[in-house]
Amino acid sequence: MPARNILIATDGVFSMDGDIADVRGIIDLANTYDAMVMVDESHATGFLGRSGRGAIEVHDAIGQVDLITSTLGKAMGGATGGFTSGRREMIEILRQKSRPYLFSNTLAPSIAAAGIAAFDLLEKSDDLRQKLMANTALFRSEMTRLGFDIIEGIHPIVPVLFRKFANDAQLSQQMARDLYAEGIYVVGFFFPVVPRGQSRIRVQISAAHTEEHIAKAVAAFAKVGRRHKVI
Repeated sequence: MPARNILIATDGVFSMDGDIADVRGIIDLANTYDAMVMVDESHATGFLGRSGRGAIEVHDAIGQVDLITSTLGKAMGGATGGFTSGRREMIEILRQKSRPYLFSNTLAPSIAAAGIAAFDLLEKSDDLRQKLMANTALFRSEMTRLGFDIIEGIHPIVPVLFRKFANDAQLSQQMARDLYAEGIYVVGFFFPVVPRGQSRIRVQISAAHTEEHIAKAVAAFAKVGRRHKVI
């Protein structure tokens, strides 16, 4: 028996690689099968797209996605909480049917107010978003110049991969440890968090970083990378 409702759910940005979902292609697929689309923009809200509206904005698909979920943490600066947005009728259903909404404690008023203030700042100024993207471009170009294996893209999540090495899992941990000794805090990921042979260090660039911070991080990667014969 055909399903009464079909929902396609996707991340707007996938957190391990920093790659952006093909939102336009997903919408076309949903239209073919009369399905709804939900996009989780937790790794995109606040900075990706012309006004920080995420992967949906990158693909010029604002108003064409049925449900959007995201976080008030990460780029929005909050400690806890998140949100769901969509058509009024769907939000009313969630208010009546969603177990977390019915049985969990609400957000603290201070967190809700901070989230609203963050959205207000995004509407008034683009300075922090532009600085973040400039920092990201600088770090990516410098790491590529040095010969590190990074996935091409524009996202501030920058995975530094060790897929050319048989001891990739060990390298991810040794490099992260040695970088910490150089004053750079990063985390190494290996199977089963990522596929076998895809171990990496995931770097997260911030608008709070200065060019001097970026230069220090790149110099530390160069020093440690040469020590481990990665470059």
